[in-house]
Amino acid sequence: MIYFEDGEIVASSGDVNVYKYEGDLYLDIGPGHNLWAISSEIKEYRHQLRKHPRGNCLEVGLGLGVVSNYMLILPNVKSLTTIEKNKDVVEVYRQLLVLYEDPGNIHHDIILGDVVDVFPRLLKVNKKFDFIFFDHYSLIDEDTLINLHSLIPMAKRILRDGGAIMGWFDPYTPSEFANEFYTLFK
Repeated sequence: MIYFEDGEIVASSGDVNVYKYEGDLYLDIGPGHNLWAISSEIKEYRHQLRKHPRGNCLEVGLGLGVVSNYMLILPNVKSLTTIEKNKDVVEVYRQLLVLYEDPGNIHHDIILGDVVDVFPRLLKVNKKFDFIFFDHYSLIDEDTLINLHSLIPMAKRILRDGGAIMGWFDPYTPSEFANEFYTLFK
């Protein structure tokens, strides 16, 4: 059984589809069925994030909104800003809110744009965050590490003193990339 053959499309925009299959939601982007997120990953996200998010948070990458929705229920989170570069991902997220009769959260702002362009704009208006979470990649490999090496210094400039930066760690990451990944966030 395969989610994109046996599942039902519950949200769609452009080349982005969300399939529901055996109780899970699957975010599929582009031709060739590129799987980007599965709703059941919430267990892994909870384990990694625990109660680290606090205050004004920034998330890079929306996906299905699993992390967004989790962070927004944490008692120490005042607000969440999410940067997402794919307008169709934002649209299917909004469709899912309607589908599940979720009114959304007034403390959740979504900025459409590439993080490389958005970070300087946030810096220019002196926007600061207490917690920044990177979740804009589907796997950790050499390209992801190069990308994070360039983004983390920019993120530190919009991080409040005493704040924290984390990145989603894929538990299937080859050991050759894991050490470097963890070193980035020390």
